[in-house]
Amino acid sequence: MTTFAFKFKSVGTTELAPLFMDFMAHHAHAQGLSYATTPEVFYLKAPLEQAKSFATQLSLRLPLALSFNFLGVEVAQEPLEWHSQEVPCPPIDISQAKDFLDPTHKDFCAPKVHFFSLSYQNQELTTPTQVQEAMQSAVQTLQAGQNLVVKTSRGVVTLSPTPKKDASVLFMDLASVLSVTRLDHKSAQVLCAFEKPTIRATLKEVFSQEFQRLEIDALLPYDLGLALLGHFLLEKDISYLFLTQSPESVPDFAYTPKAPSTQAQTFSVAQNGLLLAHKRTRAKNTLDFIRQEAPKEPHLLIYLNFERPSCFWVYQEGYKQLLSVEQETHPQALLAQLQSNAKGRKLYANYKQAFPDLCQALEQAPQTPPSQNLLDFLAGLVQVLGFSQTHNPHTIFELATSFLRNKGPRVDFKLTKEPLSLNPTPTLRSAASYTLGGTDAPTMCFGILDSLAEFLGNVIYDAHTKFSCDRVYLCGEVFLQKVFLDLCLQYFPKECPSIFPTKAMDYQDAGA
Repeated sequence: MTTFAFKFKSVGTTELAPLFMDFMAHHAHAQGLSYATTPEVFYLKAPLEQAKSFATQLSLRLPLALSFNFLGVEVAQEPLEWHSQEVPCPPIDISQAKDFLDPTHKDFCAPKVHFFSLSYQNQELTTPTQVQEAMQSAVQTLQAGQNLVVKTSRGVVTLSPTPKKDASVLFMDLASVLSVTRLDHKSAQVLCAFEKPTIRATLKEVFSQEFQRLEIDALLPYDLGLALLGHFLLEKDISYLFLTQSPESVPDFAYTPKAPSTQAQTFSVAQNGLLLAHKRTRAKNTLDFIRQEAPKEPHLLIYLNFERPSCFWVYQEGYKQLLSVEQETHPQALLAQLQSNAKGRKLYANYKQAFPDLCQALEQAPQTPPSQNLLDFLAGLVQVLGFSQTHNPHTIFELATSFLRNKGPRVDFKLTKEPLSLNPTPTLRSAASYTLGGTDAPTMCFGILDSLAEFLGNVIYDAHTKFSCDRVYLCGEVFLQKVFLDLCLQYFPKECPSIFPTKAMDYQDAGA
């Protein structure tokens, strides 16, 4: 007999670890094998072939999870306290869920195995025939353009066949998501995980008008009741619905599944698989928020928020400002900076000749106070380029997200010294030159963010070498913008690893 250690890793606070351990203990006992457990290791005493069979069985029946990851198997030597008693099997077997949704299986639509209760229009469903008839009726309701209210494991929701503002999009299967969105492989894996999170996804351009936006919050059925409904919807070529929370509504379809429920959570998923949760904590101010999770060792801190002042700080027993980003950000001031030298004045004369109405509007735009937010400078820049009539820091990200390639024009981001601060003139000059040359808005905005990410990478490297900061702590809601996050991870130096908060990416005022 050999002792095999099945190693797992918990990510964050998880309630899945005990369930997974009990599941493995149940199946070990069923095969007459002894086992031992720790919070992250399951030990199995078995011959090699039987251990291989056990591992295969786990791969077919245990769900993949974000918060409890399988690392691998190795032979263990340490002394252990072995167990052989039977353990109840938690209802997390994915093979049984597949059988429930398989029309050729004897357990198709058999509710008693999977639900404590299941009802439609206040009628309890106890037989497969009743379940099928109820689902067909629910599908007909949605086909007729009407809403369906469902009491799910995460509360009461309304499912609608027509787009709704701020609604999430519930896709019936992964193929439906891939047909509509520009989802990458890592995001698809996250979407299918046991926790069934919501992820921020970009639509293919042809669907953006139908959905009335370019980015959506996408999710798959997160419990067996929604998966059941989805099975019947797909038969009628309904591949997605719009989901909104409706805690006060009376449900048409209600159920209590036996499987453990998972909490709703939303992630931005980087191309390298990094997950950043859309969570906020409470804090008195930015420094109070940063101190909650920032490392205690020397580091560079970058905080980017759409509304609050940006922070570029160095930590060495305390924070001090590395870089000032206070700027005039209204169009009149930016045009004045653009014309601060002869080359800029000539460029603006050509720009004004090409875009007379735009320049007249910019010259008459109301003045606003200087801002310490880098995003306000980008918003003003986008106004000067004619891509937005209003001062909106979100616009540049929306336009860049619609860009379909992976390389844009290089825009100059440079620093002035004493005090160290962003020099807006080269940025304005190079961006205006490209726009004058005919570069379209999505290409230009992607190029600006691409160049900004490279610039920030250089700032990080300089801080790493000058102040011996061997890590950079990145926080703030702007890093949840996937297009910007991917660019930052591409350019930020490997010598100074990036660290993100694990509990909350941003904050709301403690008194709010």
